[in-house]
Amino acid sequence: MDELQADNLPDIANSGNRSNVHSHTFFGESCKLSETTPGKGSQNLPYKSEIICGDELNGFVIKQGDQYRPFGMKASLDEAIENISNLISLDHGGSCEGSTDLNLGDQPTRVLICQNLTDRSPTLALVVGNGVNFQVAYGSASAFPFLANILQIEISSISTPELMKLVSDLWPTPAPLASLSDRRLVASKWSAARDASERLDYAAAQTHLEAALELQLRLYGEEHFTTAAILIDLAMVLGYQESFEAGYTLMRRAEPIIDGSSSPTASARLAGYRATLASLQGDLSSASRFAGDATAKWRQIVGSDDQQMLLSLFQSDGQQSIDAQPELALSLAREAALLLKRDDAVSAYAKASEALLTLNSAQEKPPVWHSEILAVLGETSSALGRLSAAQTYFTKAISIRKTHQGDGAGTVRLLIAQGRAYQREAMNVNAIISYRRAIEIARELPRGSNVLQTDDLIPFARAVLSEADILEDPGQKTGLMAELYDAFQIAFVPGRDEVVDLASVHISDTDPALAELANSLKQTLLGQSELRGKLAIERERLANERDYNLVDNLTQRLEQEQNRSNALRNNLLKQSPEYERLIYNRPPDLGLVRSLLAPEEALATFLIGQDSSFVQIVTRENIYIEPIDAGRDELARIVRGLRRGLEIEGRSVNEFPLEDAHFLYKTLFGAVAEPLSDINRLIVVPTGPLSNIPFGTLVASPPVGKDYRKADWLVSRMAITHAPSVTSFVNLRKTTPAEALSKSFLGIANPRFNAPRTALLEETGESCNPEGIALPGRFDSLDQLPDTIDEVSSVIASLGITDADLFADREAKESVFRSRSLNQYNVIYIATHAVMPGEVACQREPGIALARPSDLSASRDQDGFLDASEVAALQIAANLVVLSACNTATSGNSAVHKGDALSGLAESFFIAGARSLLVTHWQVPSGATSSLMRNMFDAVGKDRGLATDSALQRAQISAINDRATAHPFFWGAFSFVGSGKETVFFKERAQ
Repeated sequence: MDELQADNLPDIANSGNRSNVHSHTFFGESCKLSETTPGKGSQNLPYKSEIICGDELNGFVIKQGDQYRPFGMKASLDEAIENISNLISLDHGGSCEGSTDLNLGDQPTRVLICQNLTDRSPTLALVVGNGVNFQVAYGSASAFPFLANILQIEISSISTPELMKLVSDLWPTPAPLASLSDRRLVASKWSAARDASERLDYAAAQTHLEAALELQLRLYGEEHFTTAAILIDLAMVLGYQESFEAGYTLMRRAEPIIDGSSSPTASARLAGYRATLASLQGDLSSASRFAGDATAKWRQIVGSDDQQMLLSLFQSDGQQSIDAQPELALSLAREAALLLKRDDAVSAYAKASEALLTLNSAQEKPPVWHSEILAVLGETSSALGRLSAAQTYFTKAISIRKTHQGDGAGTVRLLIAQGRAYQREAMNVNAIISYRRAIEIARELPRGSNVLQTDDLIPFARAVLSEADILEDPGQKTGLMAELYDAFQIAFVPGRDEVVDLASVHISDTDPALAELANSLKQTLLGQSELRGKLAIERERLANERDYNLVDNLTQRLEQEQNRSNALRNNLLKQSPEYERLIYNRPPDLGLVRSLLAPEEALATFLIGQDSSFVQIVTRENIYIEPIDAGRDELARIVRGLRRGLEIEGRSVNEFPLEDAHFLYKTLFGAVAEPLSDINRLIVVPTGPLSNIPFGTLVASPPVGKDYRKADWLVSRMAITHAPSVTSFVNLRKTTPAEALSKSFLGIANPRFNAPRTALLEETGESCNPEGIALPGRFDSLDQLPDTIDEVSSVIASLGITDADLFADREAKESVFRSRSLNQYNVIYIATHAVMPGEVACQREPGIALARPSDLSASRDQDGFLDASEVAALQIAANLVVLSACNTATSGNSAVHKGDALSGLAESFFIAGARSLLVTHWQVPSGATSSLMRNMFDAVGKDRGLATDSALQRAQISAINDRATAHPFFWGAFSFVGSGKETVFFKERAQ
């Protein structure tokens, strides 16, 4: 291969020789000329030498001479510029919007100002010559030194910073220049996010998109078009995980960028994305409006005389389309699906039919889009009673999807659509068969693939119950119910993650090696959550305030922790079949769950959909699944009303709506009242809005009058336990520590919040810091809690403990949790303020306030505030943790908040290793709390084998029977979290 220098460039176009000219971009990346190739189109076009930078095609070089005149015979420079611009647009995915003269060296140079339509990065074409000879070099703006070099444009006298500024200032708004490797990294992360989204693994997609967005912001800033594209993709990923508020926030950031871009396709896609996001949230009216807007915009693009120029694409996969008709077809299908949801099957069928015709007339027919449109036609045909046509459409849609993507998440979605259509037409057996295959595939997908949403399973539940009603064989009926039970357990629950279930694995010491592996993975996942939280703080800063070195460091650490967690998962998978069920969507076997229940116990779980729901009751002998005539929004409304009756206005407690409490009981349990009549312990796995109300405050029979003492409270009938998940219930019931712990009791009470006189109280003016360190001044609003010392002391006395460690006043500090062997304490009792996000520290997590430090702390380890992430990383083995503080069961934006049954602080202590918890849902007066706790632990002191939930039940019944505390405000806030059989003391101590 001959080495070709810049000074013999005139020979390139005519020789056809391979060339290997070396130079560099502004960022030191090597560039060279490749083998020359014929240009596209007419034979009159010259040979082009392609520019390769960093092993990727970057641009081209063309030389016009006497034999080759691609820009016209004796063309003027302006005419040549126009032809070059068209060539860049048609053959090289670029768009040029003008040109200007550059005064570099002795020869006149014209530069075309362009951009790459894939990632909107700046590109340019340098043109030198006259009407007889033109030489053109086109490539990325960062490759300007190489482009100038091969055209023999003298730039050696200009420093690199000056030259970079000169190039950047060519654009109306100075263009940011980025290295090719950084651009490739953005594209790589974005592509990985696309792949994860196709698998419906939205958690992984979110991770990749956040990394792409961070680098994109650094390279091109907030206002760049590609930044908006990534923002909207991330908004959609969050929407699919039901983080709607966060999704809309990102969408609002992107909208002005797109509106100002003059890109019709970007505007059309934005409308479609907004339609999908609104549909996911259940706002069908807004979704239909946005979908119609998207279709109208795509129609306008398709009808344009200059469609090719309009297709400045805005796609997550970075590929340029040559035809807008597939986009129009997909938009029509979206409208059809929304019309079907609004029970307008006739209009839906018309839209879906038009979608298929539009796609068939397109030059390209994306197979996945083809299958989606066929599936919508299948559903609309079914809704119109055209069952034969529906089956044909579904069969073809599923075949196309399987051919191109195999038995993955996309196939599951189509099978669900088919099952939904069958169930709508009361073809229950067909529906069950479709769902059975979908569930079989879904069970083999990784846990992050939230392929089965709760609303997807509502038709399956209806089909199963309808079919079960006509079955006479009890065994067949039980088998169908077991299938539905499995489906309930693998349904996607927003935010639920493996770390909660890992917590219930690592507390076992029956297999210490496995427990240690599980704990290591748990700690790694928690570390990742903390790193993401720190990254979030930096990402929200303005670009000129962001510490990019810190971002780099955090990003590298996050990648290292992710690699470590993957290795630990693989290790666990090799050693534990139990853990394999956590990784994949494989719920605990129904027979195992039933075997772990005592004869008078029941486990209740819920499938809560947008408009309707189901309750599932599992007993030792049977399983009951019944519909609930209320969806997510209605249940949330009822719960909000009950919570208002548990608040203080002025100096008095609001009246509690007994009728509404009974209505909620009937709604949830009315259809299973008979099997519940023999139950004395109910283990509940609450979901969604049901997580915000203690089930003991429900009223089981119609109230008579307003006397709270006479109400038929559910807690008066049975002890109630809240379990984080079915998996954690099974793990807690199956694993019992082999021996009692060495220390009985650790108590924290009445931390001192006011500063000591010797304290240096000067604080920085910064209200937030990247590490989330609590500032001393933030403690000023916290009241002292002197009654808590008596509360904890009375509990110690009730239990008859002589080896208790009690830390109060200034000794109730964070170092107690840092320096002591927490995993040696059987009971940990914390009586202090629970603080919601933003009240004391600037991170977005709840926490507990401890003794105020005497000075500004250099780290979170000593700042007097133990937040949820710090709690979760502790090593606890306690049989019981009592969080006697307000709102310890209330949701917060914790970095470790994963599931519904546990929220905020409660979840963090469970993750840290506590076997059971006593938590509160609202602030309770200290006098009522002390009385309730004293009665509860008095019962335990008299019977050390008494289950904790039963002890709490007795104390609550005692409070109900007292006129002064009969209102549920005084006794209902406390909930027990565990599996229902936990005792305050381990069995060895109980004997």
